[in-house]
Amino acid sequence: MEYDHFVDIKGMCCSAPVIHLTKEFKSMKTGDIVLAESNKVSMLKDIPSYCLSTNNKLIKQQEKDGLFYFWIKIR
Repeated sequence: MEYDHFVDIKGMCCSAPVIHLTKEFKSMKTGDIVLAESNKVSMLKDIPSYCLSTNNKLIKQQEKDGLFYFWIKIR
């Protein structure tokens, strides 16, 4: 799936991924697609919850080779 921006949140835990995504999203435009990559299984719950609370749209999530990918549309 295509994307406009890539955000690496591998190795981050607790609130750090959410803080990092929030900071990165501020420089993006409405409609942009972001691919976030993590190696933490906890992000399978945290990223969808984050998207709901920020009104961004989680388009797709995928796991491959121990990494978790999240395509998020900025609103």
